[in-house]
Amino acid sequence: MAKQVCTAADIPQARYRAFAEHELTAGLAQDIANDLGLPAFVKPANMGSSIGVSKASTIGELRDAIDLALSYDEMIVVEEAVVGKEIEVAVLGNTDPKAATPGEIVPGDEFYSYEDKYLSSGSYAVIPAPIGEAALSEAKELAIATFRALRCDGLARVDFFWEDPSTEINGRPGRGFLLNEVNTMPGFTPISMFPKMWIADGVSYPEIIDRLVELAFERHGRRRHNTAH
Repeated sequence: MAKQVCTAADIPQARYRAFAEHELTAGLAQDIANDLGLPAFVKPANMGSSIGVSKASTIGELRDAIDLALSYDEMIVVEEAVVGKEIEVAVLGNTDPKAATPGEIVPGDEFYSYEDKYLSSGSYAVIPAPIGEAALSEAKELAIATFRALRCDGLARVDFFWEDPSTEINGRPGRGFLLNEVNTMPGFTPISMFPKMWIADGVSYPEIIDRLVELAFERHGRRRHNTAH
């Protein structure tokens, strides 16, 4: 549903297909491969931390990946594989959200998997992301636009893929930023990307927490005012 909302809001995204378990047919995997190409990524729609996510490079792997994703959720999303950088943006605010300086996640695995996030030490972050000032500004603007389109409050981490428009990818120019997903309750340990991006902008960890508490009271006051009428 988030992808449908972002499509309506003209937020650029990777090409995708979404379907429910009862819509699965014998020929669906081949149809998706014909549409999106292979490799493709298969995801349960309502999970986090890359749980149940697989990269499929053959029709057989695509079918197996769909079966795995269906063990976690009845709704499945299949996305084209994007060749580019993984850029993350921390957003903080309610009606007037602000974005921190974007960072890049460099995976240590074939993709940023659950194992790569939590069980190994191969991945690392680069803040600010090495994509140039103009692209950094664009990422912040797109993150705020996405935050508003989905009516987020408080905090979110907005994740993009970055295809450099100045380079050629698979015989075509890079498409720039493509929304990957929005994490409305991102990791918040001192080593998580959300606080690290704000800390890089000079906002301390306790200050981020103070701001979140203020935003919660602000939201509560706004909604209480509205319901009073």
